[in-house]
Amino acid sequence: MIFPSQQFTGGYASSHPPTDQLPIMAAPATKNEKNVIRQSLLAVACWRLNDLRFDFDSSFVMPAAQEEMIALRKICDLYPGSPLSIFGHADPVGKEDYNKVLSGRRAEAIYAVLIHDPARWEQLYANDHGGDEWGLKHVQIILEKLEFDPGNTAGDATKKSKAAIETFQLANELHDDGDAGPKTRAKLFQKYFEFLFPRKLEKSEFLGQGLDPLGKGDFQGCGELNPAMILSAEEANKLSDTERNLENGVNRRVLILFFRPGTVANGDQWPCPRASESAAGCTKRLWSDADTRRLKGGTRRTFADTEDTFACRFYHRLTESSPCEVSAAKLMFVEIFLDLPDTAEGMDDKFQLVSGDGEYDRTLMRENAAAREATQFVLIFSNVISGQNYALYHYPSPGVKVEIFANVPFDSINQTGGAESELQLIKAVTYEREPPPVLYSNDPDLYDDPDDHFHFDGVIGDPHDTGGALLEGVAR
Repeated sequence: MIFPSQQFTGGYASSHPPTDQLPIMAAPATKNEKNVIRQSLLAVACWRLNDLRFDFDSSFVMPAAQEEMIALRKICDLYPGSPLSIFGHADPVGKEDYNKVLSGRRAEAIYAVLIHDPARWEQLYANDHGGDEWGLKHVQIILEKLEFDPGNTAGDATKKSKAAIETFQLANELHDDGDAGPKTRAKLFQKYFEFLFPRKLEKSEFLGQGLDPLGKGDFQGCGELNPAMILSAEEANKLSDTERNLENGVNRRVLILFFRPGTVANGDQWPCPRASESAAGCTKRLWSDADTRRLKGGTRRTFADTEDTFACRFYHRLTESSPCEVSAAKLMFVEIFLDLPDTAEGMDDKFQLVSGDGEYDRTLMRENAAAREATQFVLIFSNVISGQNYALYHYPSPGVKVEIFANVPFDSINQTGGAESELQLIKAVTYEREPPPVLYSNDPDLYDDPDDHFHFDGVIGDPHDTGGALLEGVAR
């Protein structure tokens, strides 16, 4: 059976191309000798989860990853007996040891989901690593996805959160004190695992068979050693921190490889250090020109094109023909500039970007937007798939939905045919006319000041008539 290559909003999955097996030449042996056949390590399928499916700078797996998890389950069904191993990757920015641990935490988070092990998530929750801080926000994300709604509870967000926790506790025979303590989290994580990946995998289905409590052979963090893309020196100098971070998103990924049935990781002989160990353990497996491979040069390089960005020769050889590393749809990041009025207290202010076929669907809260000047905000959406039209919706308050624009093909706006290093940048351009461009809402009390309009900079007088929108940008 073959799993056809599939691109998802947040990942990729595929069988590996068949590999010709050389004939085995064996000589006769005496009664005291044995012929030993040692086959090379060969991956038969792969699965990749992109940075988009993790919370920002975190190892917490977001609910939308369920889409990619469905494909992972299908691969598991197609390749029974094929052990798997998980590889986490970070971008080449920051300290190497920090990135090594963070990528390992993401790999372990996926491992815990697959084997339904809440204790591992509790360790991640209780032990911060730099910006990777799990907390009440993640509890709330899970409660919302599991549909434990506080209902019409009055009060602030804290009271509503407490009510949702109490509802979950009552439904799961827990002490309903509204506090998401360790016992509540254990049950909550378990339910969330069942939502993301209903089929529980056994530890014996992994390459290390669960023999090492720290996951040797089952999951590992490669840190920044194997970037899928390296920016040019000029790009690295010119891009802002935000732009550079978004471009490097392709490097922050988790990859699962499935190996031929019967393959096992031979204990301490497995070349990858444990996820919790430093990058020093990788040194013996690096290419002799590992430092040169990761240098920024005159042009942007990708492993898919040049095959010279991976520093680890072991991982390189495992994945040099893997569709999950050499085949990917064109992904973009999009910046949308909006003029917004001051948010009234209590507003549930959020923005939703959706592709025409529904494949891409991401919502950002106002707090996730970057401020520009007094009332201008920048919404930044990552891993936007090319070749599709997009609509942006604004939810200024509960029950109110305003269409800002629709049917916008980001990657065909002002095509320049420029270098690969150019960024996808969608700008809304101010265009004065009478009457002022206003997006109207059905809620007459939405804004206190009738002159304090929310509008998308452009020629949009009617929220359902976007034909006059003036957009310009550069497509990568």
